[in-house]
Amino acid sequence: MIHNSSTGERALVDFGTTSEQDVFTEELHILRAAKTDVASGKQPDQRQFEQLAQHYEKLLKTTMKLSRISDIQGRTLKEQEQDLRTASADLQNLEQLRRQLISDISHELRTPITSVQGYIKAFLDNVIQPDPVYLTMIYQKLLTINQLISDLFQLSTLKANQLPLHFKRTSILQWLMSIPRKYELEANRQGVALILDSSISVEESLGIRPESAILFIDTVRMEQVVTNLLDNALKFTPQGGTVRLSGRLSAQPPDSVTAFKSAKANTPPYWFTLTVEDTGKGIEPNDLPFIFERFFRAGNADSHAVSGAGLGLAISREIVSQHNGQIGADSEAGRGSRFHFSVPAYDGSMSADGTIALPAGS
Repeated sequence: MIHNSSTGERALVDFGTTSEQDVFTEELHILRAAKTDVASGKQPDQRQFEQLAQHYEKLLKTTMKLSRISDIQGRTLKEQEQDLRTASADLQNLEQLRRQLISDISHELRTPITSVQGYIKAFLDNVIQPDPVYLTMIYQKLLTINQLISDLFQLSTLKANQLPLHFKRTSILQWLMSIPRKYELEANRQGVALILDSSISVEESLGIRPESAILFIDTVRMEQVVTNLLDNALKFTPQGGTVRLSGRLSAQPPDSVTAFKSAKANTPPYWFTLTVEDTGKGIEPNDLPFIFERFFRAGNADSHAVSGAGLGLAISREIVSQHNGQIGADSEAGRGSRFHFSVPAYDGSMSADGTIALPAGS
């Protein structure tokens, strides 16, 4: 502590610990004694020189210690500054998502709400009678509004990483074989053949058996992805057409004209790719890069014949991304489309300690 004589106040100067303050105090005392001896014409004795040398060494050690403390504090401050910047960026991202959500809701709800208002106004003005046909139309519009709000909310929470995913060990073969049963009725109703390849193909020399391959996925969310892909395929495939599902294990996910990969670096031992291929209208080349964007509709899609808000593929993209996977599509107008997603896969053969046995070199 140093006394400030000009103001009468005490200014606190932190020299470190008590022992470090003692070093400075004793050093100052010896220097003042030597200065007094020189001023009086006396020769400083050998003991004072030795004391000065000892305390100089202590001073160097103390200075090095303070330097290290300063470096640590500097790094800590930089880390805290980076944390603050990251938190600020996250807040800005959440605010942007909030504004986007409000904008999307206000924009996309306007048409169905206006339609419902029109029907109700016509009822009140006795222009039309509230018969079952019109009431059914209103009900369908309200279902559309409800689904739109639900999809927008889910998409926003996915983008903000606020939707919890529950990953669990899943047999690829069992999961894949369970899919067609859930969609056969809708396919039959539309007169479309839904075909599942009877076996999972495996890239040559991988050394893994399909029956032992597993995934770590949120089965509910991944089934939502499959549903979105199959719904689209069935919507755009004419009566008498075919929708085919197939699975493949490979060392790398497939290339495609339009592919969106997870931002996280990921090198799993295997990749499992599920492909949904249809014989429908296909997609124009100019539309293909945008099909995973929210509210996008391909130019050859009849908005009256095809239901949906155009959010299914955008939601699927976010779900696959959060599984560290990638999703993509290939298509040619008039010749059908092929949608696929790939997620990390593993050999489910278990070792004695319960860990996953990965192949050599993986």
